[in-house]
Amino acid sequence: MKRIGYNYRMHRTSRTLVAIGYACLAACISAAQNAAPAPEAPPSNGAQGATVAPTSEGAVSEEPVDLLPPTRLCPTDRKLPRTMRYTILPLHGDIIDPSVVIALKEVNARHPSPTKINTLVIDFRITGGANGEILALAAEIAALRKRMPIIGVLGSAVGPGAILPLLCDYLVLLDPANSQVLIDWTPGSDVPSGNLSAEIGRFFEQFQPYTINPAATGEVVRSMVDPNLDLFLWRTPDHCLRFGTTAPAGTESVKLASGTDALTGWSGQQLITSGLALQGSGGIDSVGTVLGAERWIAVPGVADKILAQVKSRLASERKQANDALQTGFRAIRDARSIVAAMVEAEANARASDPRKQQYRRSYSRQWSNNGGAGSQSSSWSVTRVTSVAWQKNVDASINAWQVVLNMYTQASTSTSQARLIAAKLAESDSAKIDPEFRGEIEVLKAEVDALLQQGPTLDVKGNNARQTIDWLRTNRTTPVY
Repeated sequence: MKRIGYNYRMHRTSRTLVAIGYACLAACISAAQNAAPAPEAPPSNGAQGATVAPTSEGAVSEEPVDLLPPTRLCPTDRKLPRTMRYTILPLHGDIIDPSVVIALKEVNARHPSPTKINTLVIDFRITGGANGEILALAAEIAALRKRMPIIGVLGSAVGPGAILPLLCDYLVLLDPANSQVLIDWTPGSDVPSGNLSAEIGRFFEQFQPYTINPAATGEVVRSMVDPNLDLFLWRTPDHCLRFGTTAPAGTESVKLASGTDALTGWSGQQLITSGLALQGSGGIDSVGTVLGAERWIAVPGVADKILAQVKSRLASERKQANDALQTGFRAIRDARSIVAAMVEAEANARASDPRKQQYRRSYSRQWSNNGGAGSQSSSWSVTRVTSVAWQKNVDASINAWQVVLNMYTQASTSTSQARLIAAKLAESDSAKIDPEFRGEIEVLKAEVDALLQQGPTLDVKGNNARQTIDWLRTNRTTPVY
């Protein structure tokens, strides 16, 4: 078997878990291929091994569901409908993209009847992935697999997500002669820090329920506890998948190395030899022959159309969310700028108070008789010039304080706008499916919180501006100095 070097951070202890992972893959695919309880049959030639015996998960259809691929006649493999009406779901690129999970949900919801489609073909050409996205996809594949066969067509699978093709009922290689590594599974490469072994272990605990026969997977894991043991995969003469710590003499097998060996990638021929994949040729339109279908009918515009619609919808929603996020940051920027400018505006407003000493020279009084003819009542009163000057100074001061009050209102409005945007975005789909975007929202919330901490001080300034304006308006016609 071809050896490949590490392309991820892993220490010696976690190598055992990776070998366990490959054993899990073997159990997963074998479980997914079976649809009826397996008869007990001991391994040939006395090899230590086990036959995977999953529970039944046949597709609901009025047509006969009793076919097995010509090269895969194990009685415990999943039976297929004679007429297979399939839709293709392209799974290409980095699977961190959440659109495929949503598309699978919608395929399951929109097409509950097998009369239109009764088979899903997933075209795998994937890279990357993280535990959350992988588990979400595994859950949707497992849910859809209860209703119809899932056929995987493998181009290549590299990264943590390379485990997904082996959850299909059947995996078909269209280029089995390819000597390059087609499945290069690197669990834990998405873990930035922390206990890598523990992270991989938790992943398997969550992943196991999505296999049809978790118990069989568990047996394989237990058989791999000893890091000095190796696991072999082979097919019996009746084409049933077997695995064990040794292989029968004279049987073509594939060895999964554990212990101190490097990780093992899967070439096309190794996948065929191990029994994990079927040998095909040509394009997807030839897969029906490989599966033994009497009729292999493509139903275009279902899964691929749903996926395109989901991608378009998510792109539109993400654009709207990005626009809203930028609006929130602009509101924060405006609020900060306004708060800073309030200091100077407030100083100017205080300086414009008509009672200040610099204005007193424009005011004058006169002694006047207030009682009219024959009256002895008289007092000091302001002159007409003084009244005009006072009103003019009051109006200027009101305008200056109104600037302060307007700034307070604008800063409060901008802060409230940013706070509402942050709260709304935190509940958006973009935040739920994109950690990077969620991080940007947290930054916005932190900016909002920083402004809100200044709220009590700003409230005092705003109230003072209102009270001063009210006093000036009340005394506009009555000079008070």
